[in-house]
Formats: sequence, C-alpha cells, structure tokens
Amino acid sequence: MIPAPSELRACRDCGEPVLWTTTAAGKKLAVDPAPAEDGNQACYRAEPRSWVSRSLDAAGARPPANWETRHRPHVATCTGRPAVQEQLPGVTPKDAPNVVRLDPRRRGRSGRRRGRRR
Repeated sequence: MIPAPSELRACRDCGEPVLWTTTAAGKKLAVDPAPAEDGNQACYRAEPRSWVSRSLDAAGARPPANWETRHRPHVATCTGRPAVQEQLPGVTPKDAPNVVRLDPRRRGRSGRRRGRRR
C-alpha cells in the first residue's frame, strides 16, 4: 500500500518526504514512502493516517504478510546528514593546555583512613 501525499512529512535534514510509522515498541520511525523490495521494514496502515512498522531483520521475524509492504528506513537513505561522523583532530591530554590530569592527585580506597565512626 502506498501512503497518501497528506500522510507524508518533510525530513528536517534533507527535505525529502518521509512516512512516520510507529514500531511495536511504541517508537517513531521514519521510512521512505516508496515501497522497496530490499527494505527491512514491513509497514501497514492500522487506521486512517496511522502507520505501523516492524523489523524484518529481527530474530524470528515473519515474512511480510499480504497487507504489509516493504519500506527502507529513511535514516539509511537520508542525504542531509553525513553517514559517518568526521574525526576530530587527535588531542591527547598531555598536549592540551586546558586539561588537568587527576591521576597523580587521586587517592584510592587504600589511601583513606579506616576507623570507626563515633
């Protein structure tokens, strides 16, 4: 089943239309509105303007039923945010002037006084 245009919302990152579904755990999941044969989410309309999705990759997952269609999660196809976070330049604590090392100042449990409280 293909969602109606009124059921789609624009992605905040890339602006593409997405379909918001609810998972079995009650979480929201954005999927691409066009059905895809290689999609790993089985989606169906539960009520007007209410879509439900379930993962097909989970252990013991059933294949899609006749009333379900396969969709891809939008996070896999979104072009608005980078797929891999860029690496920050390596700064070790010894090199950074604003980092205070606590290792030499810390006292472990063995350094505490042991005694009775009064």
